Amino acid sequence: MESCRRSWPSTAGGLSMLYELVVPIGRLWFRTFFKLHVIGLENVPRHGPGLICGNHCSYLDPMLAAFALPRKVYSLSRKEIYQQPLLRPFIRRLGGVRIDRESLADKRALQTVLAIMDHGDLCMIYPEGTRSPDGCLQNPHNGAAFLAVKSGAPVVPMAIIGSYECWPRQRRVPRTGRITVRIGQSVTYHLPPERESRREDLMAISMDIMGRIRTLQEQGHA
Repeated sequence: MESCRRSWPSTAGGLSMLYELVVPIGRLWFRTFFKLHVIGLENVPRHGPGLICGNHCSYLDPMLAAFALPRKVYSLSRKEIYQQPLLRPFIRRLGGVRIDRESLADKRALQTVLAIMDHGDLCMIYPEGTRSPDGCLQNPHNGAAFLAVKSGAPVVPMAIIGSYECWPRQRRVPRTGRITVRIGQSVTYHLPPERESRREDLMAISMDIMGRIRTLQEQGHA
C-alpha cells in the first residue's frame, strides 16, 4: 500500500496533460453524436477524494466518466476491455486502472485505487462489475463498498442513461443516440474496524449504493 502511495503522484502529471488535450475534444464529440447532457455536477466534490459509483451497460461508460465529470477521474476497468483495440489506448491513458473482475482479491488494483483517493483524487467504479446484458441494473459486488469503507471518501452515485441503446454489448460498433448522466448527492459510509470485511455489512452498503443509482436512473433523460 505504501509503495502505491509513493509511486502514484509521479504518473499523475502526464495524465493531467492528456486530460487537457483529450477531454475537451471528447466532450464535444459526445455532445455532437450522443447529445450528452449532465445533471448534478454540483454534487461532485470540488476538492479531495471521492468514489464515483455508476451503472454499467456499455463500452462508452468509462469514457463518459472522463468526459462528463468536472474533475480528472480514474476508472476501474475490467481486464477484458484492454483487449478492445479501439478503446485500449484511451482507457489506459485516461486513467484506467485494470482489475480482475472475478474476485475482490485483486489487491494490487484495490490498493492502487485507495492510493489514488489517499492522494486526493476521484475514482470511478461500477458496483455491478460488468456490463448489463439488457440495460437493467444487476446485483452488485462488494468492491465499491469495500473501497468506500476503507477510504472513508464520499461516495457519489451516478446514473448513465442511454448508453446501452447507443452501444450495447451485443453490437460491435456504437450508433448515435441520446445520453444523459445524472449525479446524485454524496454519502459517506463507516463501519467499525472489526466489521469492515464482513460480507453482510458490505452487501448492505452495496445495495444502498445501487438503490441511489436506481433512483437517479428512474428519473430518465432531462
